[in-house]
Amino acid sequence: MKFLNRNKLVIAVVIMFLVLVVFVATLKNILVPDEGKAAYGDRLDGIENYPIENEVYESIETKLKENTKVTEVTHQLHGKIINLIITVSDDVSVADAKTIANSTVSMFSEDDLSFYTLQVYVKKDNPELNNFPIIGYKGTKTKELVFTKDREITKEEDKEEAKDEK
Repeated sequence: MKFLNRNKLVIAVVIMFLVLVVFVATLKNILVPDEGKAAYGDRLDGIENYPIENEVYESIETKLKENTKVTEVTHQLHGKIINLIITVSDDVSVADAKTIANSTVSMFSEDDLSFYTLQVYVKKDNPELNNFPIIGYKGTKTKELVFTKDREITKEEDKEEAKDEK
């Protein structure tokens, strides 16, 4: 009892510190929940059953580059999303670009397409041709690519020249 009477202040400070630690930990759990879980949650469950080997990407690149209009092909895999980035020459029309993009769907197996989402970006090197890039998207339940809305080529130079003529 003498110990408690002599050290009241120290005991009060220790208790206040413990209460503060519990309060801060509780507040942290409320504001930042599930810190230990993966960023994708359980959406990637079973991904180990659908591995895509580099040979698949290499064969897709080889098949696409057989077309003289295709200059470069790259790929990225983010979780369950396969991104194919196809660079085409500047003289390719939007219809031809869509045909090239649609040909990629048949290059994957049915199992892969039932698990992964496919996004195909078709772009040109020339930034003045602003009707590109076009993006084709194929979900796991769809059969073919759905594309972004077609845009017409517009050049700022032409608009400025028309204003100057007036």
